[in-house]
Amino acid sequence: MKKLYISIIMLFSLFFITACTANTNQSNEKNTKPVEVHIQLPEKITPHQESVLKVHVTQGKENVDDADDIEFEIWKANDRNNSELIKANHEKDGIYNVKKTFSKDGIYYIQTHVTARDMHVMPKKLFVVGNVSEEELKSIKDESESHEGNSDNSHEHHH
Repeated sequence: MKKLYISIIMLFSLFFITACTANTNQSNEKNTKPVEVHIQLPEKITPHQESVLKVHVTQGKENVDDADDIEFEIWKANDRNNSELIKANHEKDGIYNVKKTFSKDGIYYIQTHVTARDMHVMPKKLFVVGNVSEEELKSIKDESESHEGNSDNSHEHHH
């Protein structure tokens, strides 16, 4: 009788360990898909008016609503040293946003720093606020071409 109890306990233990291992493998498989970040900007951004800048964070087909940290870094072209870092708010369905009022016309960059599900993704996008001259646009085009081989549009780091 004692052997029967020991056998039953061992059998249940084996089932329990197998179930835990299966769940661990399933969550590891889920985390192998990269976190993707899509920057969404308004069609037109006007100086001295509040604009809402957004990112949509996904992993596979799933919205990421549990990001650890999301910040928007914004700077005027050719002035990265004076960038501004703004912590994002979670909206819903994988959307995170910040509200920003730009004081001047110009060409700007936005780079989002997204830490979610043990990954860090940093896509970058160029955008225009207000009106800019052809000369300003050309200077940015020249700058981006000189960095072409060194593109940092998106970085992904796994922890």
